[in-house]
Amino acid sequence: MRVAITADVNSENSPVSMVFGRCAYYAIYDTATGRLEFVPNPGGMAARGAGVQAGQFLIEQGVQMVITGGMVGPNASMVLDQAGIQVINGFRGTIRDAVEAVKAGRLAPQGAPMPPGPPPGPAYPTAYPPEELPPEEEIRMLEEEKARIEERLEEIKKRLRELKK
Repeated sequence: MRVAITADVNSENSPVSMVFGRCAYYAIYDTATGRLEFVPNPGGMAARGAGVQAGQFLIEQGVQMVITGGMVGPNASMVLDQAGIQVINGFRGTIRDAVEAVKAGRLAPQGAPMPPGPPPGPAYPTAYPPEELPPEEEIRMLEEEKARIEERLEEIKKRLRELKK
């Protein structure tokens, strides 16, 4: 199974992103190979329809499950549902935590019963990052996020100028 996890930076130590359609990356974990790869979200900076574009992109990537820290929007949910992709909303933890939860079978799609066994534990930490990041890693992550926010702000300013003409 291929699992897409929303990510704001391409590090397995980063928290699962709270946004689906506008996250910077998808961490795609393949349960068959154990491989984790980060792919840029091609629609993250779209003026509209980012969630639907993200859903279509993940379908093309052969994903069968999506994990996000927030909620997948209604239009994107419809696209994913029609493709039979399971959605896990509200995950708390790092990309690594999400991968471990998938490996352990501790996740169930929204509205589905959890598998038998003890309730999820460390896969759902209430605060993150669950482990201290080295300062240089945190600086790198914050610089990447800052650049992404600045880029998005410029796009918003440009669009506002276009609309005001």
